[in-house]
Amino acid sequence: MANIDKLISKDDKIMFSKILDKKINCERYYIPSFSEFLPMQKCINFISIIKADYMECNIKIYGGYEDAERAIIGFFPDYLEEDKQEFPINLLEIEYNSKYSRELSHRDFLGSILGLGIDRVKVGDIILKDNKALCFLSSDISEYVSVNLDRVSSTKVKNKIVNIKEYDMPKQKLEEKNIIISSLRLDAVLSGAFNMARGKILDYIKAEKAFVNFNIQTNGAKNVKDGDIITLRGVGRIKVLGICGKTKKDRIVLSIAKYV
Repeated sequence: MANIDKLISKDDKIMFSKILDKKINCERYYIPSFSEFLPMQKCINFISIIKADYMECNIKIYGGYEDAERAIIGFFPDYLEEDKQEFPINLLEIEYNSKYSRELSHRDFLGSILGLGIDRVKVGDIILKDNKALCFLSSDISEYVSVNLDRVSSTKVKNKIVNIKEYDMPKQKLEEKNIIISSLRLDAVLSGAFNMARGKILDYIKAEKAFVNFNIQTNGAKNVKDGDIITLRGVGRIKVLGICGKTKKDRIVLSIAKYV
C-alpha cells in the first residue's frame, strides 16, 4: 500500500488502521464488515487510498439515506452485491410538542444523545423535520438510546425505532438558479452562487472550508464540472447542473441548484 504518512493526517491514522482491519476481516472470513460513522469526506479519502491497493472485496459508502453527510464504509466479499440493507444502521424518530418548547436544534439532539455516554462515531446524520428529529444510529446502540432518551435539553420527548426501508424520508429541497460568472474556477462559481466577494471566498478555501464532492479543495483555481457537489462550510451547498450559454460579453451562464 502507498505510504499513508503522506496521505493521512496524524490524527486520522488510528481511524484508518481500524478501517483497514475491517477490509482484512472481510477478505479473510468472507463476511461483510463495516466501519463506524465517519464524515463523508473522510470516507471518500480513505477509500481512494485503499483502492490503490489490490482489492479482494467490494466496497460501498452508505449513511442511511441519499445525500448523507456522515456514512459507514462497508466491505463485501467479491462474490456478493453491495447491499445497503446489510449496513448496521437504525433510524430513531424523536418527537416533541413544540407548543411547550422552544425549537430544538441539531446541537440539542446530538448533545443529548452523546450525554448518554454514546461515542460520536456511533451517530450519523440528524435531520430536523417540523417537531421531529430523525437520527441515524449504529444498530448496536440504538435500543439503548431509545430506552434512555426521554429529554432533549430540558424538553420531554418520545422516540421510537422505525424501519428505514418503509420510512418516508424527507427529500433535500433544491432551488435552481442561473449565475453569471467569468470562468468555471471554484472561487468564481462560489462567489456567484453565494453572492460573496471572491477574496472572501478565497479565505474560506485557504481555511479548508471548501469541499468538492466531499473532498477538501484548497485550490480556488480548479475548474468545476457538471454534477459536482460543492460545499462551503458554514455558508451552504450547491450542485453544478451545467452551462446554459454565454452573455454578449462572453461571460458564462451556469445553472446550479442550491440546497435549502
